[in-house]
Amino acid sequence: MASTPPESSYAILGLIDKLPSSSGHELAAAADRSFAHFWPISRTLLYRELNRLATLKWVTSTRVEQTRLPSKWTYRITDDGERALAAWLSGPVTNAGSYRNDVLLRFFFAHRLSATEVHALLEDYRKRLLAQRDELAALTDKLGSIYTPAARMGRISALHGLRTAEARLGWVEEARAELSDDNTR
Repeated sequence: MASTPPESSYAILGLIDKLPSSSGHELAAAADRSFAHFWPISRTLLYRELNRLATLKWVTSTRVEQTRLPSKWTYRITDDGERALAAWLSGPVTNAGSYRNDVLLRFFFAHRLSATEVHALLEDYRKRLLAQRDELAALTDKLGSIYTPAARMGRISALHGLRTAEARLGWVEEARAELSDDNTR
């Protein structure tokens, strides 16, 4: 029995379905602008998944010769790929909400850091969250003016990211306040 492809395979398959005839580079850029906020994927993994999808015959690839740039490969979903994507989309979700956060991992062990280092960790996280919040706010605004089902679902997904960034910013402020209370005792 063949093993089930990982979630990353379906993430790339869905992206190809949304952006047919895109190159790996274009797909990576689109992933960075969209679902990387909640499903980060490296370029190395993206290209590995493209190979897996081609082996499964869920996508086809076409070599495109270019005059000023190196040749590239573009990808399109196949009928089998569409069926696989539909089955995955309608299947059960096995893990809702798990993510890796290097800041929280470091913060968990932050009793080994000085107060200055802890505050620097929180400030760096706050700055990154502000940038993420601003980027997601701009994305939700942009997608709000595009009236397609794909844009609507993208906007709603980006809105989740925006609200999550806002909640994390609230946590940073709570952590700072609690640490300040520790300094006054």
